[in-house]
Amino acid sequence: MSEIGHIDCGYLATIQAMLDQIWTDPIQNIDFIADVESAKAVLENQQVNFREITGQKKRIMSLEWLTKCDITTTACTDDCDIDGEDVTPECKEYEIECLRETTFKVPERVYRERTVDMQTAIARNLLLHKKALDEWLARYIVTGLVAAAGTNAYTGGVGTVAAAVTTIPANFWDDTIWGYWNLVTRYNKFKSPYLLTGDNLYQLIFNRMHEAMTDAGKAGMSKIGSIRRIYQDPENIEAIAPHYTFLLHKTAVAFANKAWYPQGAVNAERRAGVYWMWSEASNNIPGIYYDIIMKEACDENDFTQAFKIQLHGLFAENPYPCDETNTGVLAFTCGEGL
Repeated sequence: MSEIGHIDCGYLATIQAMLDQIWTDPIQNIDFIADVESAKAVLENQQVNFREITGQKKRIMSLEWLTKCDITTTACTDDCDIDGEDVTPECKEYEIECLRETTFKVPERVYRERTVDMQTAIARNLLLHKKALDEWLARYIVTGLVAAAGTNAYTGGVGTVAAAVTTIPANFWDDTIWGYWNLVTRYNKFKSPYLLTGDNLYQLIFNRMHEAMTDAGKAGMSKIGSIRRIYQDPENIEAIAPHYTFLLHKTAVAFANKAWYPQGAVNAERRAGVYWMWSEASNNIPGIYYDIIMKEACDENDFTQAFKIQLHGLFAENPYPCDETNTGVLAFTCGEGL
């Protein structure tokens, strides 16, 4: 093991190994598991092409969608006369920015008298601070969904459409709601929808899952299964958009994430003698990476190792829908009962 005060890739790799060991321990990892279903929902269902970062002064990412609108039909013509247009690859540039960061500092002297070593403390700190960023990202994505909500094209049934929110009375949040949403998906042309919800459907889904052996339970679960995937995230939905439920087209939104430093502490880059930079994957959200900057210093008669963890990225909507009011994101809220 590398000595404290002599930082090298072996020292950092030891911290990484401790972090991995703590994370895989079913007892120790309880404090590091985050409730982040909102972030998982978007990342698992996005479908955009990410091009390489371009530009030296600005960090620009190009997101590409394929689109084709206003397709027409005509009377039959000569079989030898064929013309038409291909789908159009649309590209929009976004500037990647640092969305959030978190920091901590670990002093050396205090660990001379502790049974826990400094590297273990650093590993636990990294897990805790990455968890905090995971949770922030989940709520950032919910905020993005609220802003991205479009107008519900289906104005019938039990929902009252007003701008970007459809209100459904409280007494209709039962087994009948799935038939209503089936019509919503048809009128809004959602071919592969998924649902993200908080408190609204939690108990209904909970009860139906545990009643699946009864005839009524089987029927209820069959209706729930009419939506391809349902994500439940009461912790973050209720914190940002109380009583909201989101119905999304599979490709409507995306979160683009970029890490600027080499992946893994063993590949850390050294800068200016006292700085080390590398990136690490989120332990809670597959596909998310954080940049880590470590600084070794001497502060107030004590050697310290300070860490900064940064999240770079952006929340992006499909910028080229054929219908500008149909963003692929619909927001529903629970209203008063009838």
